[in-house]
Amino acid sequence: MDSNLSMLKYYKRHIFALKDMLDEIDPSSNDFTPLLETQKYILDRILGTELRISKKKAELRELKKSLRSNRNGKERSIEIKSKISNVEGSLAGYKFLLYVWRCFGDGVVFKYISKWNLKRLLFEVDLSEIKQKSGFIGGKEGIEKEWKVVMSAIDHKVPAVLCDITNSIRHGDVCLLGASDPHVIEVKSSQNSNKRVKRQIESIEKIHCYFENDLGSFGGLDGMRRVAFPEDEKHHNAEINDVIRTLVNEKSCKISPEPGLYYVGIQTGTVTDYDNLFNGIKEPLVYILNQAKTDGRWDNCYPFTLSIRDAESLYRFLTGEVYLFVVIDGSILKEMFKDIGFDLDIVMSEDAGFVFSKVVDGYEEPFFYIASEHYVGRLGLEFISLKWFLEKEEFMLKEMEDELLGQLQNA
Repeated sequence: MDSNLSMLKYYKRHIFALKDMLDEIDPSSNDFTPLLETQKYILDRILGTELRISKKKAELRELKKSLRSNRNGKERSIEIKSKISNVEGSLAGYKFLLYVWRCFGDGVVFKYISKWNLKRLLFEVDLSEIKQKSGFIGGKEGIEKEWKVVMSAIDHKVPAVLCDITNSIRHGDVCLLGASDPHVIEVKSSQNSNKRVKRQIESIEKIHCYFENDLGSFGGLDGMRRVAFPEDEKHHNAEINDVIRTLVNEKSCKISPEPGLYYVGIQTGTVTDYDNLFNGIKEPLVYILNQAKTDGRWDNCYPFTLSIRDAESLYRFLTGEVYLFVVIDGSILKEMFKDIGFDLDIVMSEDAGFVFSKVVDGYEEPFFYIASEHYVGRLGLEFISLKWFLEKEEFMLKEMEDELLGQLQNA
């Protein structure tokens, strides 16, 4: 087992408790007790883990200082290096644990707000990059004021969450969850102001303006427009949960909920016939769910703390006892888009995920549309139906094609 994951076995009861608490939150209820209790539990776990990280960092500094000593013999140096390696492994494990606690915080937020309305809170306002995570909560000036704002909002029957207990909200200190769009608040810890605080407030104002007008400049792009589309998302959460449960008794499992889409799972450490598992898939596009989880790259996709439905299955996924893949047959996906008039190029790079193109009568250059790698990653990490994805993309492509043709005709 990866050293990052081995730390989790000491926190099994906390993971089970948090999963149960998260499932108790009902966004339609006016009883906010479960919301508050879950946040407190997450906050306590984060603060405790931060304390352990600080102690391990201090231990590491002392070990490295001892290693530089000229009085060490060969055996002593080997012993110190071994201790350094163990401490570094512990640090990696605790840092991953912080990510896991915040995945439960993401679960809280996604219970109230649509994922499509949350995505802007992950990225920098003026750059296309994901915004850097916040530092330690422990010792943070103003954390008590932030918690008071959360309590005040809930006293006024508005659900709210501390931004620092999530991975997906990188702007503001407190996020109000009572409307369809999130509303982030920067809580000033003092009357003093500086350039950093001013930049944060300006970024938040841009985000709110975008939500209000469905138009704004983001990620270095001017005139980014938010387009509404049907929210009746179709996914296969039940099937991926079936895969995990099957792996209790079977070494491997493969389910195909619709043509061209496969959910594959294996028991970690078992001998697996991959040729058989991937048999019949002509152009496999593979999403390795364990890698996205362990690398902390679930980003603002629908959290696995919600999509995996029972605590035991969630724990087995977190600890790497089961290894999960989502596999799409690119040849079938291309045929699906060909049927609606578009050629599909599967790129999956930092610059692009899918590239759609279509020859338009009367124009020399074909119409191009690029779907980002981050966006199409939702197919794997959110267990989205290929058929629903096609219908949604057809809607979006038609909107963009009509707009482009209108611009060309009026030029």
